[in-house]
Amino acid sequence: MKKVFLLILVISTLAVASQLEIFSYSGEWAFFENPARLLSMNKQGVMGSYQVFSSGSESLGTFLVGLFQTPAPNIAGVLYLKRSTLTESSYRTTIEYDAAFSPEESLNVGAGVSFTMDQEERKEIDLHGGVSGYLFKDVGFGVSVRDFTLWSQKGNYMGGTYLLKLFYDSSRKNRFSYSLVFDQEVLENRIDFTIGSEQKAGLGVSVLSNTKTKENAVKISLGFYATVNNVSVGFGTFIISSPVSSDPFSEYYYTQGTGIKFAVRW
Repeated sequence: MKKVFLLILVISTLAVASQLEIFSYSGEWAFFENPARLLSMNKQGVMGSYQVFSSGSESLGTFLVGLFQTPAPNIAGVLYLKRSTLTESSYRTTIEYDAAFSPEESLNVGAGVSFTMDQEERKEIDLHGGVSGYLFKDVGFGVSVRDFTLWSQKGNYMGGTYLLKLFYDSSRKNRFSYSLVFDQEVLENRIDFTIGSEQKAGLGVSVLSNTKTKENAVKISLGFYATVNNVSVGFGTFIISSPVSSDPFSEYYYTQGTGIKFAVRW
């Protein structure tokens, strides 16, 4: 068992690694990572997901439903409603719209805005933006910022979650990617490996570091995603060796998580 843990730790340190791209950041959900990736969709439809994060007696549940539009002629968009609940007296409700366009063949640009209100009716407006594209035939990149607070009744401004990503797509639709993510408290170094096209499976490993407390943790993720005709269903799960965030609305606050998602296109 110690050898297995050591192997995981060595791989994590050398490869520096991640949350599973398949479950959270693939297909119609790609805009969560980078709104520029909306252009990966080719049909319109509806999507939904439910996730539960937990650690001891604490838990966070998030429900989402959305509508996405196909690129026409060269613009794609998504509108969704999300509810994140800690307890009956502690929750956040968010409505967000994101859009993306392609100024040239190998480059996509995206931007969005969201409105959030908590249980005390305190409101917040956040901006999101990003670019993605290919440096070479099979080698691509992405740079984005999410949750950049433009205005808040809580008095919190700026901030945001920043992402730098490099990936390699093989001709068989397998993908290997490295990402560096920072949310003002936790720095995540991650690597994802996914295989398949219509039916996908993936594994991710992460090294998490709290830049304030210097706490570190390892995260392992596993996910599956299948598409039949115009219907897709996905399942994902992860474990974290120890919590590294002070924010109960962050997944880094918890030690495990499970979720399902679906999409129907026409």
